[in-house]
Amino acid sequence: KNRIIFRVWPRYPNGQAIKPSPLRGKEAGNGLDLWGATLYDFYHVRRLPNVPNYITNSTGSRLAKWMRQVGELTAKDELFWADQEDDPKEIPVADIGELIKCYDTHHYPSPHPFIPCTHDGNPTLQQRIPLYLLPKKLHVHDPWNKLSI
Repeated sequence: KNRIIFRVWPRYPNGQAIKPSPLRGKEAGNGLDLWGATLYDFYHVRRLPNVPNYITNSTGSRLAKWMRQVGELTAKDELFWADQEDDPKEIPVADIGELIKCYDTHHYPSPHPFIPCTHDGNPTLQQRIPLYLLPKKLHVHDPWNKLSI
């Protein structure tokens, strides 16, 4: 998905240049270093405060660490917001078995059931099924001949 960064981190006009640094903000579990709990946690920031078009994207937690290290504390609202940001957490995918149990045809408009596999894209398996849970012989109902082996 594409998202738009709409916040700007204000800088002190005579502030230091933001250089590559080992300082890290909050990170996702997969090591992605630009992580924010919401879209409000991403910022455009001027690397050189007096050069208007030298802009980079960053996160509030990372910028807050850097600004505190160099003593540039003019963006009080942004620093407060970065301190209140939630920590990263893993959101598990939906359990397909539970979704099947909750399925009720009355929740879907007529005509029902729809013809399966009428979309062009391939379905995505969101939960790995361990081999020991699969039967030795698997019978597949495929009346529209959509599967290929």
